[in-house]
Amino acid sequence: MPDERRSLLRLGALLLLIAAAMGIAASIPLPNGARWMTAHVTAVMLGMLIMVQGLVWRDLRLSDGQRRWMIRFVYLSVWSSVALGVAAALMDIPGPVTSPGVSPTGLQIPILAALLAIIVPTTIGSWVLLWMGLRGKD
Repeated sequence: MPDERRSLLRLGALLLLIAAAMGIAASIPLPNGARWMTAHVTAVMLGMLIMVQGLVWRDLRLSDGQRRWMIRFVYLSVWSSVALGVAAALMDIPGPVTSPGVSPTGLQIPILAALLAIIVPTTIGSWVLLWMGLRGKD
């Protein structure tokens, strides 16, 4: 259990480091600077949220199996989200905020669909397990 807690805290810290690198990429004249900024903000939020999960890890009332699944979900959703941020910046994948009304085209569509098919259920799964783990003394 302490190894998993430390693992989550280290993952959050690593994400903050990655976010700093993406912030630098957004500030220098690279193509698609707005996409790099989006990836930067996403990585900062993910880093902080994962560190919070690590901080509450000891207080979660989950079975060993549920804990293993939660760790799997967290890692899978985090790295898929980072991959989506990098792919969006490199391939100029439009988003609903950065490019309202613009749809992805060509190779952007399967990459976006595949990563979102991983990110959405694993993120929901990890947060459901977190919520279940924070229940009272039932």
